[in-house]
Amino acid sequence: MVASVSALTSAGQAASYYEADDYYAEGGVAPSEWFGEAAASLGLSGEVDRAEFAELLEGRVAGQQLGTTRDGQVEHRPGWDITFSAPKSVSIMAEVAGDKRLIAAHAAAVKAALGHVEQHMAATRVREGGEVRREETGNLAIATFRHATSRAQDPQLHTHAVILNATQDKDGNWRSLEPRAFYQLQKEIGAIYRQELAHGAAQLGYRIEAGKDAMFEIAGVPDRVIEALSQRTAAIDARLAERGTSREEASAAEKQIAALDTREAKSHADHKTLRAEWRATAEATGFGDAAQARVIAEAEERAPAAELAASSEILARQAVAWAAAKLSERQAVFPASTLAREASDYAFGKLSHSAISDAIADAGRRGALVPRAFLDRRGAEFAGFTTPEAIATEQAMLRLEAAGRGVAVPLASPLAAARTVECAARQSARAGFAWTDDQKRATASLLTSRDRVAAVQGYAGTAKTTTVLATYAREAAKSGLAVTALAPTASAATVLGEALSLRGDTIARHLVSPEAKGLGKDAVWIVDEASMLSARDMAALIGRADKAGARLVLVGDVRQLGSVGAGAAFAQLQQAGMATAKLANVVRQTNAETREAVMASIEGHAGKALAALERGGGEVIEGASRDARLATMAQRYVALSPAERARTLVIEPSRDGRDTLTTLIRQQLAQRGELSLAAVRFEALEAKGLTRAEARQAASYGIGDIVRFARDYADKGVTRGAAYRVERIDPDKAAISLKSADGSAIDWRLRQWGAGKVEIFEPKPMELQSGDRVQFTRNDREAGRINGLRGTVTGIDPERQQATIVLANGREQRLDLTDPRDAHLRHAYVQTVHAAQGQTAERVLIHADSRSANLVDQKMLYVALSRAKSEAIVVTDDKARLIRAIHERAGEKQTAMEVSAPEAAKTKSLGAGLG
Repeated sequence: MVASVSALTSAGQAASYYEADDYYAEGGVAPSEWFGEAAASLGLSGEVDRAEFAELLEGRVAGQQLGTTRDGQVEHRPGWDITFSAPKSVSIMAEVAGDKRLIAAHAAAVKAALGHVEQHMAATRVREGGEVRREETGNLAIATFRHATSRAQDPQLHTHAVILNATQDKDGNWRSLEPRAFYQLQKEIGAIYRQELAHGAAQLGYRIEAGKDAMFEIAGVPDRVIEALSQRTAAIDARLAERGTSREEASAAEKQIAALDTREAKSHADHKTLRAEWRATAEATGFGDAAQARVIAEAEERAPAAELAASSEILARQAVAWAAAKLSERQAVFPASTLAREASDYAFGKLSHSAISDAIADAGRRGALVPRAFLDRRGAEFAGFTTPEAIATEQAMLRLEAAGRGVAVPLASPLAAARTVECAARQSARAGFAWTDDQKRATASLLTSRDRVAAVQGYAGTAKTTTVLATYAREAAKSGLAVTALAPTASAATVLGEALSLRGDTIARHLVSPEAKGLGKDAVWIVDEASMLSARDMAALIGRADKAGARLVLVGDVRQLGSVGAGAAFAQLQQAGMATAKLANVVRQTNAETREAVMASIEGHAGKALAALERGGGEVIEGASRDARLATMAQRYVALSPAERARTLVIEPSRDGRDTLTTLIRQQLAQRGELSLAAVRFEALEAKGLTRAEARQAASYGIGDIVRFARDYADKGVTRGAAYRVERIDPDKAAISLKSADGSAIDWRLRQWGAGKVEIFEPKPMELQSGDRVQFTRNDREAGRINGLRGTVTGIDPERQQATIVLANGREQRLDLTDPRDAHLRHAYVQTVHAAQGQTAERVLIHADSRSANLVDQKMLYVALSRAKSEAIVVTDDKARLIRAIHERAGEKQTAMEVSAPEAAKTKSLGAGLG
């Protein structure tokens, strides 16, 4: 790990811990040093004095005692340790080959990263009027300790940066720190260090080889010597293997547990003795003195040229523009620190962090970036940006909707609408389903609407489709309007189409169809799951409807999960005054306590929701260990009868957790004999989910990836929709060598053609056994498949790598798993929350880890609970912590345009701090 963050638990232990390690002081370089403006304010500079350090860790700062007093005892957290670790090849060249210039480059990279931490992450909590707010301070006192070895006595250049729990507020008072940013922005901290070190090594003439997740190694240092001098890494990998996972597949928590499990006691060893041992190991692997000297000499020869090609203003501007394009596709407002990290990754090793920072400032001055406060998941403000394009998109969307108000002819008069509603309600009552007053009002509102764009805002389970939309669609057709059923996803479009007795279509497909382009004043487009539309897609949809003269009925729920893309269009349109009929009477749940839990989750009262489950709406199960919780869920699911499983939805928010839980379920099903002994193994294809900006970068692709183009390129030999495998990648030339199914080669130049609209898939190992439940993960209309379509494996042929699947609709399909077209599969036992939205089940089994700050929030709990008709079971690490976490994390998305003061106040009231 390039940068890790951990809290110090004992001041006494911490004071002696760093001196007990192996200081590296060859050449007169001090092994410890003070850093930061707060340190300067305290008169701290140069080497760290142990006694002074110990006193500060205790919270005795500038003559006062920080912390809180409970029962006469002072409670004060000593501080936090951010550890910066150099890539193994850098450590080898510095500590084994003896190139001390790399030690200086490491030290400079650490200081650059710590400068960023101090500027953007230093903050304290201030209580005003009964409320606690986060106040940025911009000053820290940091003691840095540089070491040369790992606990396994391998060469490992690293620096411990101990941040004291003390900072000065704007009035000069010393206060304790608010530390959440250190954890939340850990990636940014590591990225800055990594970028600075790579740039420093490149300036010294070393060639940099970029790896996965922007990691790097020095070219010329063989993998075998890196492996031989990585005992610590090998021990962690072995422990992960024992747990049935790997470094690539394991979660961050699993890696941390493995690291702690394999952690050896600290030991002292003479540095000269260790270095002699390292050199002997390197010699034994073929990287002896001569080979080491050759790598250094070649670097020294390249160094002058590297200095001439130093920081480029043009490259920095390109990097920032690319990073903004990437981030703005997913977020209307993005953090300044994340922008810097993404820009650094784009120009990895070619620019310093200061050059990136200068380019960001320049973009702000030029108006290419617009400063906007970024709100974290708890409502705390951080420096951030939006783009002029994002603002223009939202403005166009709002302008088009407003221009359509009052211009349409209503489908019915108020009297006729009332008669229609009562007639529909009576028919429904005869079938055993009584209409709610909400449903009647919403239907009448749509029938009498004079607006081009109208909306229905309804909570999950309010039966808006089978009542309101079905009646409206029927009356629209009677009036001579051509009714079209649309949704963001194929599965949602199919469900809507079936409910309205129409052929559902995706919005993306509809917008490029001839019907949408032509005039259609006698048409109405009914759009379900409208809350999942990004601002860009909503603007395109309203714009196309405006040109075609078609009416739009937008249906959704702002309380549920929003779009993957940037913005919160459906909520923003409602805030701007779009006519909206609202349904709040939930009728899905057959269990009163389950319904009560759903309503409480809508209001953000997680405590009430869980209490309702425990009273009879389901169950809340606690388990400290993630493995134990997932094992419990697997046991609960498998213990159900096959018929009950078919009516049960299992939800795990993370993809990693989904795959782990799926493995546990399949293992237990196999033990029960419900899955065949024989299995077919193949490479399933999983969408990489690249943004448009990423799709134009060669570095985003991997050998073996599958690429499908959205159009024909006859002159290149490319057919729309065909699968092409990535064979070679040249990032510098932005060129990718592809191979087609018939073996022909294609030279794909990303800057010249085809990078605008492509699908990219990554091969993942998968196993199928007879009895497995699976789902397709890509739309293939010719094959009769939509993303999310489920089926059961009824037969396999491991020799031919074939499988037979009976679909949910009863049709049978035979798959050739060597054909990329048939490899878009996933096991269907567990769903993420996004995949579950729109589904309904008798019973729901939910994993909700309170520590999953980016996945578990108010919207997640609401969506998960509202899937259940009769019972919801929540499995969590700690019920009390989960309640606090849900209260603090609203899960709201920002818009590029600044919201009104009341809306801003509403957002901030959801909580303060970092989530």
